[in-house]
Amino acid sequence: MITKTSTHPLPKMTEVLAPNLGPPTDKNQSDDYVFFHSGSNPTYRKVTKSTTQITTIPTIDITDIDSPDPSIRNVLAQELYEACVSCGFFYLKGHGMSEELLAETFDFLKRFFALDFESKMNAHVQKNPAIRGYEPMGETKLDPKTKQDFKESYTIGDCPLEPEQRYREKTGKAPPQNLKRPQNIWPSSAPWYRDGLYRYYNEVLPVSLKLVRLLALSLKLDEDKFLGDFFTFPITGMRALHYPPVPPEDKEKDELNIGLGAHSDFSYLTLVLQTPSLDALEVLTPTGQWIQVPAIPNTLVCNVGQYLERQATGRSLAAVHRV
Repeated sequence: MITKTSTHPLPKMTEVLAPNLGPPTDKNQSDDYVFFHSGSNPTYRKVTKSTTQITTIPTIDITDIDSPDPSIRNVLAQELYEACVSCGFFYLKGHGMSEELLAETFDFLKRFFALDFESKMNAHVQKNPAIRGYEPMGETKLDPKTKQDFKESYTIGDCPLEPEQRYREKTGKAPPQNLKRPQNIWPSSAPWYRDGLYRYYNEVLPVSLKLVRLLALSLKLDEDKFLGDFFTFPITGMRALHYPPVPPEDKEKDELNIGLGAHSDFSYLTLVLQTPSLDALEVLTPTGQWIQVPAIPNTLVCNVGQYLERQATGRSLAAVHRV
């Protein structure tokens, strides 16, 4: 399960990635380049060389994030800043979501992806004006060196018309009059799926907004600065991802052994809930090494997206990662 929180639109993605490099022209040059998918375009990034190699992902415990003591919140903000600057990835524990909720979330996701193909295609992304809903196997390919991304997914996002998102309560306004139909689509034969996704959504969104407050503090601003300016009713996206087991006979075939190709997120911040005991996520460190991000029970994995990279004026790089 991936949850992304974005601000209102900022500059084009080609401006966010500065510089947005083309492919290297000299194969013998000393600088290394990494190819990854960014927005809708392939991108090459020059790898920063360093004598210090990153081998582990930092962990931030936000148990005391609501402490009335500002010094405690400032310490957490500094930890968050250092994690975003050093590698753009970090584990988050002490988030307050119950083990029962997380277990239930995985249970109903397994139930949904086990549905027959026709039931899932009833909510196909192309049936939705906002391109949200079910995406079957083989519809994306982030890495052009592979045959396809070996996954299926389901995406929802912000929608002022869906009561679960409480638009009027959060903004004090009626939904926009030009919005005539909901921006999310749901499978007609599985009403329980909507209920389950929103139970998780309405628990994880407040966690992400608390991180936004810490990010403001880390940049020496009032901790409510971004919430008031950008996140009253934030642009959000939540994606459930299913990576089926690769058949034994195909495990040596590179074109079938990529769940999701290398990419950076165009969001502000991404929070990932990983399936326990399944290690598949990898992150590219600023020094150019792919390192594993093992699943740790009851934690979220968070990474910097391109909007945050822009807001931090490049001090925090949007992290490149793959499955």
